[in-house]
Amino acid sequence: MGSPKALCDFDGKAALDLVLAACGGLGPPVVVLGAAREEIQKRVDLSRVVVRLNDEWEAGQTSSLKAGLSALSPAAEAFLIFPVDFPVVMREDVEAVEAAYRKNRNPRKTIFVPSYSLQRGHPVLCRRELADEFLALADDAPARTVMNRGPDRIRYVEFEKPYVLMDMDTPEDYEKCLDAYRERTRAR
Repeated sequence: MGSPKALCDFDGKAALDLVLAACGGLGPPVVVLGAAREEIQKRVDLSRVVVRLNDEWEAGQTSSLKAGLSALSPAAEAFLIFPVDFPVVMREDVEAVEAAYRKNRNPRKTIFVPSYSLQRGHPVLCRRELADEFLALADDAPARTVMNRGPDRIRYVEFEKPYVLMDMDTPEDYEKCLDAYRERTRAR
């Protein structure tokens, strides 16, 4: 991207601000900072979140997930995996995934995945008991390794629009996300 994804500007709001707003009301979010952490801490208000520093961020994304899970409250019954490069996801999307989790009566369903056209998106909600499986992964192993161990554990939450799939890996992705963000905020 050429700059920290967390600080990509969405009409005056950083991508991390949007992700934190989408999580509002779920409990204290855990933000894992690695690269550019000083710059992020200067530009985003992190006073109401639990911050974990990941000095091993270059080892792989799972190292950041593991750093976040180490801060998980003992009282937490579930957790969200919400990468900062999915800034178009809004509170109502998170609420839909949370509602699917709350309505679920099948104890085997432990992973709740937003999807669009049969494609997995974010944020993913997992029951607390899966934390140890993620923590046991190698730092460079993809988190989807845990999801792929038991497809019968997954409950897909289908969305009518592709916002849960929209991530930012390139400047072109950022432009698409910015357009989608503007479309969503105009529709409110």
